[in-house]
Amino acid sequence: MKSKILMIDAFSTLHVGNGALIDNTYKLCKQYLGEDVAISTIDPIPNVDRFPKIYEDIFSSYGGSSFKKLMFSVCLFAFFCVEFINIKVFGDKLPLPWKGKYRDFLDAIDECDVCVSLSGETINDYYYPHMYLRLLTYYLAILKHKEMILFPQSIGPVFKPLSKYLLRKVFGKAKVIVARDELSLKVAKELWANCKAKVVFSPDVAVTQESEVLPLDGFKVSKKVIGLTVSDIPKAEMGISNEYLDTLIDKVLKVFPSSDYSILLMPSNYKYGDLSGDYVYCLKAKEMLEAKKYTVDILKNEVIHPDVYQGYQKSLFAFISTRMHVGILASSAGIPTVMINTQHKIKAYMDIMHMGDYVVEVRDLESNLEKTLESLKLQNDNLRIELVKNNKMLRNSVHTCLSQL
Repeated sequence: MKSKILMIDAFSTLHVGNGALIDNTYKLCKQYLGEDVAISTIDPIPNVDRFPKIYEDIFSSYGGSSFKKLMFSVCLFAFFCVEFINIKVFGDKLPLPWKGKYRDFLDAIDECDVCVSLSGETINDYYYPHMYLRLLTYYLAILKHKEMILFPQSIGPVFKPLSKYLLRKVFGKAKVIVARDELSLKVAKELWANCKAKVVFSPDVAVTQESEVLPLDGFKVSKKVIGLTVSDIPKAEMGISNEYLDTLIDKVLKVFPSSDYSILLMPSNYKYGDLSGDYVYCLKAKEMLEAKKYTVDILKNEVIHPDVYQGYQKSLFAFISTRMHVGILASSAGIPTVMINTQHKIKAYMDIMHMGDYVVEVRDLESNLEKTLESLKLQNDNLRIELVKNNKMLRNSVHTCLSQL
């Protein structure tokens, strides 16, 4: 009998990177685990007509003020405790009167055979207390005797003793834990040493993204187009405090003059009925670039699915990004890409893509960005060939790993 699969922790496609994780995890689950795949997501709206079976995740109401988060945490912990007693003492037979998202969560778990985690970077002490709350839901699935598979994701940093204990307790009996970079693999092997869970490596599933070339309307054919994604970076995680946008734009201007190049701002995050922080940041960059006499456009403020996003990228001369997954989409499409290392996972990806020379630390923009962009410009044709070859290698690695599940 074919397994029934639940993608247990999908985030929102309002973030292009999450969309890439959802779309490609779904595709790969169907290919290697079973045709019957359901998705539990904090935001069903963007995908309600794209996938046949979607649940609203318990965490769809997590967020807002500190008080609201506290109340959510108390309710979720109470739910977990009652269900823990129900499973351990009463054999999961009590007809408890759960409603709404709690009922949906239990129904989704009960209907599946295998739970697949695709969140990307939940296992990270910088995302406390969200990680601990997620672990409660994973543990309920394991208590209900569901197989747990962690699809390729970042593991760490994990430095709190309580985190290490809980992660071993929850995922120690998982079927497979897949780390998506070498550092994550090392952390995972140490974290789950002597546990039943098998720890393996595979690149991020986004390297398997497929798309068709889409034209960039509104730009002069005589000018080459540079794609640019900027964002409000996690400064605490990277140990920096200074602003970076002025330096970045100054270096872009020196290498790609406005007489020969246009700029397409490509925000990677969106927000219903408002502007996301990333979109606001891109609008700020747009204003600064227009002051430098560039022809500049920005993607519409609406949900953009990863195949469409990558389709636009395929019409670019080059791409510059502070966000990882949109950089994965561009480089996987053979578009020469410079990544600003605003999170540790970015350099890890570029290293396995054999493009480590095209990563610039955010603290080193002044000293290293200009020469890196010059190399990107001069080696553009060669890089396209190299990227396509390297992406094929990474795709094969993903398929080899998942075929063994």
